[in-house]
Amino acid sequence: MTSDNKNLSALNEHFKQWQKIAERLRVQFAPALKVQEALQKSLEPIITAQKRLSEFVESIKVPRLELPELSYFAKQAAEFQKSLNGLISPAFEQLQKSFSELPSRTQEALLLLGANGWYLDLEMPLPALWELERALTGGNIEEAEEALVAYFEDRLDQIEKAISDRFPHRAHLIKAAFGAHRRQEYELSIPVLLAQTDGICKEVVNQYLFMKRNRKPRTASYVEQVAADTYRAALLSPLAQPLPISASENERPEGFDALNRHTVLHGESLDYGYKNNSLKAVSLINYVAHVLEVDKETP
Repeated sequence: MTSDNKNLSALNEHFKQWQKIAERLRVQFAPALKVQEALQKSLEPIITAQKRLSEFVESIKVPRLELPELSYFAKQAAEFQKSLNGLISPAFEQLQKSFSELPSRTQEALLLLGANGWYLDLEMPLPALWELERALTGGNIEEAEEALVAYFEDRLDQIEKAISDRFPHRAHLIKAAFGAHRRQEYELSIPVLLAQTDGICKEVVNQYLFMKRNRKPRTASYVEQVAADTYRAALLSPLAQPLPISASENERPEGFDALNRHTVLHGESLDYGYKNNSLKAVSLINYVAHVLEVDKETP
């Protein structure tokens, strides 16, 4: 499989997760549906017999006979179907609601991650993203940070290979940055990762991520082009909003200590060299390399 196809598969995986939810729901109710089908089939001969007997009684002109036991079975079948529909319909209505809310919830989660310096890995399952969102919203920042550090550390080799395969002409620089990270030389890994992130962005969509126009990243104009596709726009939303990584001097409040491209590359920050910051830079270059490339290759 080519790296292009792998990238497309990663994006499709997000949609497949919701398809799997629908499939699990279908499987969950399959036994009940089979019972309903079997009951309906078992009642068919009885209902047919009742109909024929009624027709016979009518034909010989005698008072119509009521068959309570047969009417009872038919009534029970109708009640069973009604109760089953009442059980299944709300479940599928909830599933449909979840689908409709997916873009806005995804955007909120990704912007919340970005506000804390982290970016989505397309291999990350949606339930994990929701858990991170809950932790950050609830103020459990340390818990979320630990989970993200462990996640990206575990994915380090795969991420390096995926970016190098996608951009082989940058592979030597990617290798150097990831090597520095593994050697705990974070003062070296972070600037290279940030510079390559900007270079990849310019290469793929002809816009620099860290440059702004009207106080928004220049990549915002690119995201606006896919705004009609709400899920894709949500996935790209961190590229359209001002976040700490690209905050200008005027946008950085007093005491600002988040990872910031300008302060690192222009030598203003002297204490950025931490493992967490290096992994944040890894998450950013991984996000930009794959989300933009996926979007570019999607018809």
